[in-house]
Amino acid sequence: MTIQKNIGRSIEKLIENDRELVDNKMEWATAHKLAVYLEEYYPGWNIDCEYNKMGPDFKTKHDSQNQYKRPDIIIHHRGKLEKEHNLLVIEIKMEAGEEDDEAKLCDFTSDPKGDKQFQYQLGLKITFLPEVALKWFENGKEI
Repeated sequence: MTIQKNIGRSIEKLIENDRELVDNKMEWATAHKLAVYLEEYYPGWNIDCEYNKMGPDFKTKHDSQNQYKRPDIIIHHRGKLEKEHNLLVIEIKMEAGEEDDEAKLCDFTSDPKGDKQFQYQLGLKITFLPEVALKWFENGKEI
């Protein structure tokens, strides 16, 4: 089964079982429930929300906004920096037009450089309202 199908099925379960989280625009709770549904499809992988991969003392900042980079959901193997252990990084927005995380996803999927020692194989932006929309990222750009 492909990553796209796993994501699609997990979103379907979320909408079917937890629609009120989406309708009430509860981003953190929605991310958590989506991560729970993803666990079924990724045995042996860690699915984490708001995870700081470099640890509590690491101060990576987002270049354009000078904010900490911490993705909504990641599928990875904890403690491993190699690309093959960092499958997917997901950013969630409840509504179209909200602050854009595309630059963050480009950065997370680009080659390691400077203080950033790791790279995700794929990035995904999910927007839930007015309808579910997906944007995929790889190698530092939208695909």
